[in-house]
Amino acid sequence: MLFLRESQSFALWRAVASLLVPCRVLAGRLYDFSRLIIIVALIGTVVVPTSLSQNTNIKSCREHPQLVGSCFNVHGRLSAYNGAPALRILKIGTRRLLGVSEQRFAIAGYRNIPEEIRAKVDQNTLLYGDYLVCPFTKPRKNEMQLVCIEKGRNLVAQKR
Repeated sequence: MLFLRESQSFALWRAVASLLVPCRVLAGRLYDFSRLIIIVALIGTVVVPTSLSQNTNIKSCREHPQLVGSCFNVHGRLSAYNGAPALRILKIGTRRLLGVSEQRFAIAGYRNIPEEIRAKVDQNTLLYGDYLVCPFTKPRKNEMQLVCIEKGRNLVAQKR
């Protein structure tokens, strides 16, 4: 079986959906059986639900091999942005943005953000709290530092 990340699984489902669009249903009969067979084969052999593909021995952010320094606490606002990285933490009381890297430093078997935090943030929700973050890049003036989130405490969600 092939295990897919959530984004890869979504791309595969979009490809499958594009195969379905040209199919026509008339009087309860599906006319394009070859596409139906391909779809059933893809679903049956390639796609594994993400709940089944979650590995129980995923290591935390703190154990990531590409960290450049020790982890530190940040009191800030986590929110979703357009662009990369999509999730960013604004350090309260400053203009400093920390980017939560989910692509550049993504390694199989390591998590860059806890699922319970990822589930609470979207384009319309801000998440205030105390975050323990670990750096992938060194802090530089006028550059966004890339980090991963080890954990969050005292989290408060607010709609935009």
